[in-house]
Amino acid sequence: MTKIPKIIHQIFFQGEAAVPEIYARYHQTVLAHHPDWKHYFWDETKSRIFIQKEYPWFLEVYDSYPYQIQRCDTIRYFILHHYGGFYIDMDIECLKPLDDLLEDFELILSKLVDFSNAIMGSIPGHPLWLKIFEELPQRKDKYPPNINPLLKKSMPYFVCYSTGPILLNDCVVTGKFHESSTVRVCPGYIFEPGAPMEIDGKIIQRNNTEQSYTIHHMTSHWLPLRHRISNAIFRFFVNIYWKILSLQTL
Repeated sequence: MTKIPKIIHQIFFQGEAAVPEIYARYHQTVLAHHPDWKHYFWDETKSRIFIQKEYPWFLEVYDSYPYQIQRCDTIRYFILHHYGGFYIDMDIECLKPLDDLLEDFELILSKLVDFSNAIMGSIPGHPLWLKIFEELPQRKDKYPPNINPLLKKSMPYFVCYSTGPILLNDCVVTGKFHESSTVRVCPGYIFEPGAPMEIDGKIIQRNNTEQSYTIHHMTSHWLPLRHRISNAIFRFFVNIYWKILSLQTL
């Protein structure tokens, strides 16, 4: 009997009927590889009702976020705290069942350069989520001290810091949760091959999916159009960099 319940949570605020075809295909791979798991699909209405019922103290902060993606970020932490199981982004394709990763772990995280909030597994009530709950209201309108003024005007940075992966990473590291024997820290290639990741103190890119359970396609659907365009250009040049680097190491 594993500690993490066999539940998969996925979120698309516009509702299941509005899921784009590409996301629907990825969603089907998740379902196909986990026929004996429970599957919870969360839209905007279900998410708000859940917060209102189970975590009413947070509702004012939840409603006050200027960006929908901030509510998408935060709801995943509350869902995992309440139900446990795995949260999986809609742009993640599943290659094989997650069952083999569970064992007796209480928390399963993906570690790229920092910890990722795109896919996470947890028992109900894990203390990491309590740490995040403490931090969320504090970051609603605040930036860290001595931040570059350019970042203060950046919507992606604001989201990542206030509710997204920067918040998660800070809470994992300051709480030293990654050092616990009950926490499985998966190297990036397990869930997110192709992304730059830190392995043995070095930043590398590993595209081989032999050991991967999922592929995170990182569509950045939540970004405004201008940010998606700049992100695509940035990733194009980053991919050229990694190809050149790989040739040099042959």
